[in-house]
Amino acid sequence: MMKPLALLLHEKPVPGTQLRNKLEGLEYRVATVSDPRDLVTTATREMPMVVVADLTNRQGDVLAAVAAMRVNEATSHVPVIAYGPREDGQQRETALAAGVKVMATEATIVPHLAQFLEHALQLE
Repeated sequence: MMKPLALLLHEKPVPGTQLRNKLEGLEYRVATVSDPRDLVTTATREMPMVVVADLTNRQGDVLAAVAAMRVNEATSHVPVIAYGPREDGQQRETALAAGVKVMATEATIVPHLAQFLEHALQLE
């Protein structure tokens, strides 16, 4: 049986590399993308089970990319777990409005990734 695919959008090596290792330890295959402008195209081509995205990215607007996923028929169902550098209520609200399902911080994303995945993959 093929392992599920997680698409990891990150620019910084930490926690990006840690997330890749953790996802692989949780029996996921991992594909990466560094430019948010490539998120919808890559998700359409790769068909991931989940996207894990760092909201801090100098190459583009991650939340705009998430919103574009939501309106694309091929990617609208893919849950997104996003994380930022710190707890920020305004950023959380903006992220959830854009279509992020689970919001975390850099400090919590790696140690609690299994729980975030479980929550993100629950059917509503």
